[in-house]
Amino acid sequence: MLADQQIALALRKERILARVGHQREQLAQYGERLKKPCAVADKIIDAGCYARAHPWTMGVVAAVAALMGRRHLLRVAGYAWGAWRAWRFIGRWARETGFINHLKTNS
Repeated sequence: MLADQQIALALRKERILARVGHQREQLAQYGERLKKPCAVADKIIDAGCYARAHPWTMGVVAAVAALMGRRHLLRVAGYAWGAWRAWRFIGRWARETGFINHLKTNS
C-alpha cells in the first residue's frame, strides 16, 4: 500500500513538473513579445527622468517649438526621426559586420 502511494505521488510530481515546464516555456514566449514594448517604455521613462533632472531642456524645446510653428516643427521632427533611424541602422550594420573592430585594429 505504501509503495503504491509513493508511486502515485511520484507520477503526480512528474506530471506537475511537466506542466510547470510547459508553462515556463509559454511565459518565455510571452516575455519575448513584450521585450520591445518594455524597452520603448524604459526609454520613455529615461527621457522623462532626464527632462525632470534638467528642466531647462524642456524650456529650450518649448521655445524652439513656439518659434518654428507647427508645420516647420513637424517637418524638422520628420527629418530628425529619419536621421535617428539612419544612425541606428548604420551602427547596427557596423557592429554586425565588424566594421568598428576593423577600424580599431587598423588605427
